[in-house]
Amino acid sequence: MLPLVRSRLRLLPSLSPLRPFSSKPFNGNTRGFPAYRIYGHDALLNFKPILPTFKAAPPDSFAIQREGRLLVELTPKINGGFDWNKQVNFACTVEECALIQHQLPAGHPVELTRRADDMVNNTGNIASSSGPDKVLYVAPTEGASVTFTLDYVDPNTGLGDGGITVKLMAGEFGVMQNLITWVTPHLLGWPAMIECNTLFSLPQPQGGGMG
Repeated sequence: MLPLVRSRLRLLPSLSPLRPFSSKPFNGNTRGFPAYRIYGHDALLNFKPILPTFKAAPPDSFAIQREGRLLVELTPKINGGFDWNKQVNFACTVEECALIQHQLPAGHPVELTRRADDMVNNTGNIASSSGPDKVLYVAPTEGASVTFTLDYVDPNTGLGDGGITVKLMAGEFGVMQNLITWVTPHLLGWPAMIECNTLFSLPQPQGGGMG
C-alpha cells in the first residue's frame, strides 16, 4: 500500500479495505474465494470473479493495468462426482456480462466466442492455442429459466461436440443478475480507486493530541 494512503487509512478506519468481519482482522495476506455454484443434472456451473490488476503511477498513485472478468466454469459429472480434467471455462468481460444480463430477459440468446489464439485461462492471462474456438451460448428457455452451454467449435466447419450444458432456474438466474450488477464496479477497479481518492482528499493529521 502506498505510504500516503496508509497514513490516511488511520484517520477513517471504516473505509479501510482491511476492515474486520470477525474478531480476527484480515490483513494483506488473507484471501477469499467467492463463487456461485449451480449443480445441474449433468454438470456443475460455477461463477468466479477475476479481480483487476493495478499498476503503480508515481509518485503516490495507481491505475488499472487489466480489467477483471467473470469466470464461467462448467465441469461434467462422473460416477457421482465431477470430472475436473474435463472442466472448461470462459472469462466474460464486463461488456459481455452486461449483454447477458440485458438480452436474456428480453428473450434473446447470447453467443460469445474466444478465438483459439486469444483465450483466457483461469488466472486471467492470455494463453496461446492452435485448437478449436471456444463458444459460450446462453439461451432463455421455458419458465424464465436459462441454459449455459460451453463448447469447443472447429473454426473451419463450425461444428462442436455438443459441449457441456447447465440449466439455471429463474431464481438462480436472478441471483446471477444481482451478482453481475454488484461485481461489475469491482471488476473495473472503481471501489478501490474511489476509496483511495476519498482518503486522499482528507486533510493530513496534525501533530499533537487532545487534552
